[in-house]
Amino acid sequence: MMQIPPTQKPVFYAIVGLTLIAGIIIGSLFAGYVLFVYKEKICVFSKAPAINTNLTQDQIQKAVSLVPNKTIFGKVLSKESGQFTIETTVTNLADPKNSTTTTVNIPFNQQKDKVIILESSSANSSNTIKPVGGSFADIKAGQQIYMKVFQDRKEVYILPTQ
Repeated sequence: MMQIPPTQKPVFYAIVGLTLIAGIIIGSLFAGYVLFVYKEKICVFSKAPAINTNLTQDQIQKAVSLVPNKTIFGKVLSKESGQFTIETTVTNLADPKNSTTTTVNIPFNQQKDKVIILESSSANSSNTIKPVGGSFADIKAGQQIYMKVFQDRKEVYILPTQ
């Protein structure tokens, strides 16, 4: 076995230490270069996933379906006997710029469903909204409405005009 003379031990340890440090630096530079060049293939999760924010016909149908516990806001386009049609906006929450308008035919049952007219009144320099009972005859084209769908009935709120 070969022994290092005692006078050269500090030089030997210095060379070994510098070689080790140089190896670590060169190795990390090489690893960094490889990761930089091939990061698309190696780091698949570093990119944000592509999300399709286009509204599908199914999403629009679900948004305007008259299922219980739903609210729909819109403008009355037309009124026929026993039903009226509103135009409403459907917005994708993942991309608020991606929205569309659609029409909804709403059947109206005079025995179960309710119409409430919201009237604004100015008293003592404060604006208040007062609900007043109404009927299906009060619904007219061009009005803004807010509708709540319950389990067995609907409530149609006719909003005050500006």
